[in-house]
Amino acid sequence: MTKPKDIYDYEADDGIRFSWNVWPSNNLNATRIVVPVGCLYTPMKDIPKLPVLEYQALTCKGCGAVLNPFVYVDFKAKFWSCWNCQTRNGFPQHYAEHISENNLPPELVPDYTTIEYDLSLIHICRCRRYAVCRSRWSPYH
Repeated sequence: MTKPKDIYDYEADDGIRFSWNVWPSNNLNATRIVVPVGCLYTPMKDIPKLPVLEYQALTCKGCGAVLNPFVYVDFKAKFWSCWNCQTRNGFPQHYAEHISENNLPPELVPDYTTIEYDLSLIHICRCRRYAVCRSRWSPYH
């Protein structure tokens, strides 16, 4: 039996450490937090086998959260529900044509805890969010 990863293993893999390793499950628990939620982040950390995607991140139309392994995906109806606000979002055509339980885009693969979006080749008019999504903890927006 393999030992589960602890917080230090995640930090070594991705170069990120939070003051809390879980989010409060309700408003009462959120008000009881004494230590503020903070993050130590190591930019430009060398991550082996880092998937680099040459397209813009798929974001929730309700809150702007980035598509990640924690969303609910309905493979028949071709939509995903945001983990943050529960907004139902449709997949773009290029996702919907190919997505299935056996053919996941890199954003939905649980082993990819860090994904880099290389937008240097793409012309972007109004990009509010880009670069890196550390989806194990929270899709930043």
